[in-house]
Amino acid sequence: MTPAPRDRVLVFAFSDQRLKERLSARLCAAYGRWLGGFRTVENRSGTALDGYAVEALGGGRAVLASRGIVSPVSFNKYALDLSALERTALPALESAAAAGRVLLFDELGPMALKSPLFSGRATELLFSASPCLVFFRRGAALFGEAFARMGDTVIIELKPENWAEAVAAAESWLDRLAADMEMNK
Repeated sequence: MTPAPRDRVLVFAFSDQRLKERLSARLCAAYGRWLGGFRTVENRSGTALDGYAVEALGGGRAVLASRGIVSPVSFNKYALDLSALERTALPALESAAAAGRVLLFDELGPMALKSPLFSGRATELLFSASPCLVFFRRGAALFGEAFARMGDTVIIELKPENWAEAVAAAESWLDRLAADMEMNK
């Protein structure tokens, strides 16, 4: 589905982490001036996945999930540092909302749901007036239910076979928002 001019939230539902990172990096490189928020990226040692980090657009990085940290909270094989979301991702989203930027949520999924503070505020921001670009990992029911209730939202399945369509939809949506932001300066 292609976003219409009235669509405030564009959501990419994914299960392929590398495909998500590829699209997110592409959009951040091309539209970073109009985006604010955070990215979730893999931490790797060579070919081995060591965990995940949260990066605030504009600066700041924290380890979110790793086998090398000690935490009472875990997800699959990783210990989680929920404060990474709360001290890195959340302030980046708040700052972007205050500046009138498109809010980038990369990504919302089971790890984000482990922090009530983060997931609660993220849900509030999703229902705010701010335009939002979201990468949503299949399986996080709270976010899935929120997206289903939002009338101003387009959800696109991000798969290798629809890569070109997904890129075109995101670029068209962001081009429109960037033009609107430039006009309103």
